[in-house]
Amino acid sequence: MHYRKIGLVQKAKEWVNFYDFLLHVQTLAAKSPRDFVSFALIYELTENNFVFQLESQLAHADFQRKVHELVSQIDEDGVQDQKLRRQLKYLAVVGHAALPRDQLNRYNSLINEMLAIYNSATICAHQSPLRCNLRLDPELSVIMARSRDWNELQHTWTEFRRKTGMKIKDLFENLVDLSNYAAQLNNMTDASEYWMFPYESPSFRFELEDVWEQIKPLYEQLHAYVRRKLRDLYGPEKISREAPLPAHILGNMWAQSWSNILDITIPYPGKNFLDVTPQMLQQGYTPEAMFRIAEDFFVSLNMSAMPPEFWANSIFAELPDRPIICQPSAWDFCNRRDYRIKMCAQVNMKDFITVHHEMAHIQYFLKYRNQPKIFRDGANPGFHEAISEAIALSVSNPKHMQTLGLVQTSIDDLPHNINYLFSMAMDKLPFMPFSLSLDLWRYDIFRNNVGKQRYNCHWWDLRERLSGVKPPVLRSEVDFDAGSKYHVPANIPYIG
Repeated sequence: MHYRKIGLVQKAKEWVNFYDFLLHVQTLAAKSPRDFVSFALIYELTENNFVFQLESQLAHADFQRKVHELVSQIDEDGVQDQKLRRQLKYLAVVGHAALPRDQLNRYNSLINEMLAIYNSATICAHQSPLRCNLRLDPELSVIMARSRDWNELQHTWTEFRRKTGMKIKDLFENLVDLSNYAAQLNNMTDASEYWMFPYESPSFRFELEDVWEQIKPLYEQLHAYVRRKLRDLYGPEKISREAPLPAHILGNMWAQSWSNILDITIPYPGKNFLDVTPQMLQQGYTPEAMFRIAEDFFVSLNMSAMPPEFWANSIFAELPDRPIICQPSAWDFCNRRDYRIKMCAQVNMKDFITVHHEMAHIQYFLKYRNQPKIFRDGANPGFHEAISEAIALSVSNPKHMQTLGLVQTSIDDLPHNINYLFSMAMDKLPFMPFSLSLDLWRYDIFRNNVGKQRYNCHWWDLRERLSGVKPPVLRSEVDFDAGSKYHVPANIPYIG
């Protein structure tokens, strides 16, 4: 039946409301909170959960496909209510759920298999072959942040990519084909158009590059300054005056933040840059205490306290008895009461700020919880992150740390202020070209502008052009270095 006769608008309204009702029933039908989390993520790395996740993903996709079939019967041109038209527009786009059942199963299997490789990857320590089973979090991240040994950093950087990206390359190639086919079933040219669809701008890619060109002069100054400091530390034989910076010595596994090398780059040594980690440890902070203090921060802004389900179901620290996916994330379970954060928080300033960032997502969820489901999300995929980053910047302010008793003396002088602003630049500026590279690289692959024989080469072309960063050792197309970033095996856009 096609709803194109009298009563079309009423039928559309009935359908949109019915969609909300079905989603609510679907949530209530889950046998336990853990059942429904499977629609988004199974966080325990076990074979049983791998199978359970596939089953749940298929059930969810079936539901979305039925939504798509019903909505596609409605002629949007006959709907004058703009809010209703917008809901129908977004309900009609179901992403990979549009795939036929066998190919959808393959799509989900590919992602789960890649994530299993990524999250279970371990390497052996440099010059300590008996000290193996080093995971990304916390061991490898700590090495990349704290070591100043060129060879140890190079070993860690190279081995992590050998155990992750290199192993998922063939799987990713298959995923690209399925992602593009799914986009075409949603009446889009390819997966890049599908990813850019929520931004509602036909020139979105060019707008991104234009914004970066405006910021680039400041980044280039930071890059030149950091190059000089690294040249002083490692010597001119390792750091050229002109070549891109080697990615492994910038304090982060992906060189997307340089804040971990502040100790060797800070403009005013002795006028300590803000790091309240020692005070947090001295005062007995725990991961849960960090979340409680974050809640107090939001309540002080006249925002909401966390609901009981949040404290009952969230994960704040790594579980002692089993490995989990540690990527920090916030979750809305679509039933207007169950909201959670999953994070393996360590007691340090960086994670303290991340806790506030993730809880800002929950605050956003709470504010729009009474909207129709289609409007219970950010205005576009980047909007949530913008809100959360604004909160993070506010929390990291030295004056706020003083109000928490984590800074004991006044630090309101020029050297301290410059050190603080420099630390912000070291964290935020390198992230911009990295995130831009990651999604431009995937846009080009989805559009078939880059063949499978140039995946890795194109990745480093973008990294060098946008970030002025190069790999520490020679790479080839046997390698697949972009695949060593979580968002590639997870097939999640990064710009948003």
